[in-house]
Amino acid sequence: MLRSAGPVPSPTRPSRSADDFGAALAGELPRLVRLALHLTREPATAEELAQEAALRAWSRRRQLREGAPIGPWLNRILVNLVIDRSRARKDVHELAVTDIEERWHDDDYSVDPERVLARAELRDELEDALARLPAGYRTVVVLHDVVGWPVSAIADALRIGLPAAKQRLRRGRMMVVSALADGDPKRAASLAQPMHCWLARRQISAYLDDEVDPVTRTAVEGHLEVCPTCPPLYASLVGVRSELGDLRDPDSVVPDEIAARVTAQLRIHR
Repeated sequence: MLRSAGPVPSPTRPSRSADDFGAALAGELPRLVRLALHLTREPATAEELAQEAALRAWSRRRQLREGAPIGPWLNRILVNLVIDRSRARKDVHELAVTDIEERWHDDDYSVDPERVLARAELRDELEDALARLPAGYRTVVVLHDVVGWPVSAIADALRIGLPAAKQRLRRGRMMVVSALADGDPKRAASLAQPMHCWLARRQISAYLDDEVDPVTRTAVEGHLEVCPTCPPLYASLVGVRSELGDLRDPDSVVPDEIAARVTAQLRIHR
């Protein structure tokens, strides 16, 4: 009489049933299209990228751990697709990170905040300034200041460290202000300050987000009180961040026909 060698191992199964995953994915599609629209500002491109992200998620559904939320995973897929698309279509007018760093390192560099904010209030001008940022920086600024993601979520989506995400946010905000101020003459004078301008400017992004310690906060505020060139830059950063936040439309809905097309494409590949 033959003895059983033990239970036969069951074949590898996806972490959740195909029907459950499909239902979860369909529920995420409207949000995914809205996120893509925030990142691209082009409805047709947003629909295409959201659809591609959904199809990739479906084909890789076995990679998602059982019980893991689908949303952050979908975010990561979509954000990477957006960045890849942007890099493939690199604009010759894209700002250089090193150039912006050099400008903001210069104690004499400043801007006219009234001009910067006047341009920021024009949606086309603000979106054009955003379009001039390198993809990795534009994505961080939009996700944080437009969509409202915390920096930790952005770092997770981009698979970078938290300090790197904060650095991209700081540099990205600086680039937006400089893009809006292009053509303004530099202000000529800078006083000798206990805190040099570049040190203060490096802290301003974190200062805006209330992430500096009390000593640094006091030093930055003291510098802003007496420096002739940094306050306009700071005022511009505050104003532009506010205008970026106004691009967010939490009540926006995805048109039914777009959701239907994306869902139909998903069903074809199931």
